[in-house]
Amino acid sequence: MTWLRKFRPPLFVLGGLLLIGSLLGGRLLTHGSGGGTEPAGKTTLPAHAPDTPGTIFLGFVDSDPPPVSHGLPPVLQSGEVEKVFVNTGDEVKVRTFVLWGRTVRVGDPLYKFNTTLQEDDLKQARQVVEVARVKVRQAKALEQQHKTKIALQKQKLAGAELRVNRTQEGYHVYYRNLRAAKEDQFGRDKKELIEQAMKDDPKLFELETAYLTAERERDVEKATLDALETTDIGAAVAEAEAEVKRYQTVADKADTAVELCTVRAKVAGTVERVNISPGDTLGISTRIPAVILVPAGPRVVRAEVEADFAHKVGPDKKGKEVTIYDNSDAKLTYTGVVRQIGTTFLPKRSTGDGFIQNETRVLEVVVDVPDPNPPGKPPLRVGQRVRVKFGQ
Repeated sequence: MTWLRKFRPPLFVLGGLLLIGSLLGGRLLTHGSGGGTEPAGKTTLPAHAPDTPGTIFLGFVDSDPPPVSHGLPPVLQSGEVEKVFVNTGDEVKVRTFVLWGRTVRVGDPLYKFNTTLQEDDLKQARQVVEVARVKVRQAKALEQQHKTKIALQKQKLAGAELRVNRTQEGYHVYYRNLRAAKEDQFGRDKKELIEQAMKDDPKLFELETAYLTAERERDVEKATLDALETTDIGAAVAEAEAEVKRYQTVADKADTAVELCTVRAKVAGTVERVNISPGDTLGISTRIPAVILVPAGPRVVRAEVEADFAHKVGPDKKGKEVTIYDNSDAKLTYTGVVRQIGTTFLPKRSTGDGFIQNETRVLEVVVDVPDPNPPGKPPLRVGQRVRVKFGQ
């Protein structure tokens, strides 16, 4: 134990020295590393960036309009890809036609789904339309026959009225002649004898009967004509034609469903990515776009301004030139012009398709890029991260 008491003080001194050395070494190793010492949200350029005054915001290059993601057409819950017409890098176009007095835009086909069921529906719908058209022709034939019946009935009525007039005239002529003859035979003062003689005359009875019969026949013919004229055959034609229109609408919908199963380009541009091949099945839960199309035309930069710095981008910046830096190499610069400054804080576009939504809200500043592919520099590509420097 004597030797332990001799070495105890030096051991304490050595332990203290080791502790002090550890603390000094840790501080020296962490000095200048920036670990947790810089303010949150601070945006800096690499050391070789020009040291000029201004405010810098992150952003990304975009097309105008933005890229189009093609997927399942709205007429399908799910579908099997039958044919793919394009490959990555292909240029597609949208052509404008004037058809039947209206302008129609038709894009190049991108891919097509199996349409066996839709074509069966279309075939059945067209058959129903043909049946409805036959019924229209039948209704129109009945309408024509009805008009012919009315015309014939009018002629029959005119003949019946003529018979009434002629029999009435014959009756009155014979009546007058018979009365005059009986008055000469019996004398005018023998009225009872004259009346009785006229009643007993068979010819007068026959003429009177013919007259009354003609009136009855006329009344029957007139009632028949009234019945024909009050029968609305045109309503049956209108109903049949309405059925044709209704079934034609169903056929048009079926035709549209078949057409929409061929997905076409909505805008002219370049096929950036094709994620499908024949035989693939897409459904409403499919998240990956079948084809991503980058529209042709101008390029813009969408700078994202967080709320803490929104006061530095006022209306006076609209129409002003800004400098665009490549996110990883500040020596690559491009010129832009502020087109639009957002008025509402919205979620970042870059996180809109994520499984977990980012709650960061930003003002979007749209910057036009007059020359996205200047000589001697790589072009600005859609989706590229950049930094936008606004002058003070």
